[in-house]
Amino acid sequence: MLPPATNILLTLPRLGNTYLSQSAYGVLSDIFEKAVEDESSNMGSQLPEVLKVVLSSPPSKSDFTLSSSWVQVSSGALVAYHTMEPENASKEVNKVWKSVWNFLDSTDSATRKSTAVALSSIMTCFSPKLVKTAIADKDGSSVIQKIVSQVSKAIDSLPYARAIPELLSIVSSLLENLQTRESPQAPTAAETLLMPLIVRISDLRVSKGFEYKEAADATLFVAMRILGPAVLLNSLPLNLEPSDRYVLFDLHCT
Repeated sequence: MLPPATNILLTLPRLGNTYLSQSAYGVLSDIFEKAVEDESSNMGSQLPEVLKVVLSSPPSKSDFTLSSSWVQVSSGALVAYHTMEPENASKEVNKVWKSVWNFLDSTDSATRKSTAVALSSIMTCFSPKLVKTAIADKDGSSVIQKIVSQVSKAIDSLPYARAIPELLSIVSSLLENLQTRESPQAPTAAETLLMPLIVRISDLRVSKGFEYKEAADATLFVAMRILGPAVLLNSLPLNLEPSDRYVLFDLHCT
């Protein structure tokens, strides 16, 4: 059961006091972490309501202190719920993702980093059913396909220009959380759903004036590890410089 003080903690952010709100979110995050560590805590029945309350009162995007805490507690509540009731929690992935994503274009770097971490945590709640639905999806209406599309568009969107390192880390997390296959011979979900995005990142890496080559390399390294060098290099654009292909091979070998 959730501690009786949880209901009180959930009311504190509504008082408008930054210190009390941040403290409440910090304690709630600790509670959710304990729930993940101890699956016998039996909090599952209460977490949907807690998640609903947290999502109903997001802070102002200009409140950088609370924004970082809020995205963390939102993803933490979902992860705790997923630990208790995976299938039910997966139905909340889209809602929580949308709420947390709103903070990724923040002008505050700490908020952007916290948001990227929170979004990566949300991906751990992708259920096998969500992944299977995404693989079979032909019109892009599934939860995961919408997420992939949103990330892809953001990479080329001016409002997210300052968030490119965070977006690249999010792509890495997508790769990590889409490693499943429908059968031993089938491609991974990552290969099926993410290859156009990986190719776009490889394009960016060699484009003139691109500032985040190291971050792109890190993402391509994850792609190399999960997809394999043959899959990755066969999909890269033909105009990729040989020296850049060697970089990818070096990354694979390190």
